Amino acid sequence: MDFEKLKQWMEIAQKYHSGYFWNNVFDQDSSTKFMQEMDEERETEKQECKTVPHFPRTDIYLTDSQVIILIELPGFRKDDIQLFVSGNQLVVKGNGKSPIIPVFTIQNERIYGEFQRTIELPEPTEGKNITARFDNGLLILSYMRKYSHAERIVIE
Repeated sequence: MDFEKLKQWMEIAQKYHSGYFWNNVFDQDSSTKFMQEMDEERETEKQECKTVPHFPRTDIYLTDSQVIILIELPGFRKDDIQLFVSGNQLVVKGNGKSPIIPVFTIQNERIYGEFQRTIELPEPTEGKNITARFDNGLLILSYMRKYSHAERIVIE
């Protein structure tokens, strides 16, 4: 028995660890139905990953002169990411690929596939004013503040 078939058999055994399972262990229809159910579960999990509300995680800092945005993208490459800005809206889009082609997934907590998040910036800016660098899974953006201090308004 090759290793891949053994892994599939163990998956079925774990899911159906009951007397009913052992009565149907060699029934081709039963194992085919089970594999279809597993494929449907994996597709559902993939869809759920795309709708994670706060991915990627983001920190925004204000200094006297700058706005600094840190965006956490572990396992991504800079080529996987696109940025767009319009006023005070920053859109982060990307597509992460699993480094492993899974045969059988035991646990899946990381995010793969397409994602998009719109981040509200504290002050508006233009794309030409933003500097961005990607370092060890951390996207660091910064731009100069236009409104760094309060201005007094004279009342007539």
